[in-house]
Amino acid sequence: MPSHPCSECGVALPVSARDGRCPACLFRLALSRPLDLASSNEASPQSTFGDYELLEPIGRGGMGVVWKARQRRLNRVVALKLMLSGRHAEEGEVKRFIGEARSAATLQHPNVVAIHEVGEYEGQHFFSMDFIDGKSLSEIIRRTPLPPQRAARYVQAIAAAIHYAHGKGILHRDLKPQNVLIDATDQPRITDFG
Repeated sequence: MPSHPCSECGVALPVSARDGRCPACLFRLALSRPLDLASSNEASPQSTFGDYELLEPIGRGGMGVVWKARQRRLNRVVALKLMLSGRHAEEGEVKRFIGEARSAATLQHPNVVAIHEVGEYEGQHFFSMDFIDGKSLSEIIRRTPLPPQRAARYVQAIAAAIHYAHGKGILHRDLKPQNVLIDATDQPRITDFG
C-alpha cells in the first residue's frame, strides 16, 4: 500500500491520512492545547483516525482522550476514546484499557453508555461509544443544587444500572458525578468504568 511519512515524526502513513500526521502526533497536538469544552472547535475537519473523523476533544482522563467523532462508514456521531500513551503504551496499560472497553461492552442497559467498537489503528488502541449530547452530573450540580425529586430519580436510575452491572460481574471502579452524563432526555448515563 502506498504511504507517506508523518509530518511530525516520520512514521509511514497510508495515503488516506489526510492531515499528514500519525495518531500519536495528533494526540500530542491535542494535548498541547488547553481543553476548552465551551469553545473547542479547534480540531480540523481534516483530522482522521481510521474510519473516524475527529470533530473536537470532549474529555480527558487518566488513560485516554475522548473525541467527538463521526464514524464515516455508518455516518454517525460517536465518542472515541484513544489511549494517551498511544503506540508507546505498556502492555499493562493496554490490557486495562481494552479490559474496560470489553467489560462495558457486555452491558446492555439504558443508563449505561454503550460501547460500539474496540480496536487498534496504526498501533493506537481505541474504543468508540455512544456520544451523549449533554453535560456531566458534576457540571450540573456545580451550578445549583438539584431539586429533590430530580436528584432521587437520578440516584434510582444510577443504582439500577450499577445493580445490573454487578449482576453481570462488573464493578464500576470510578463512579463519581464526572462519570455520569445527563442526556438530552434528562436521563443519567454511566460511563468510564475504569
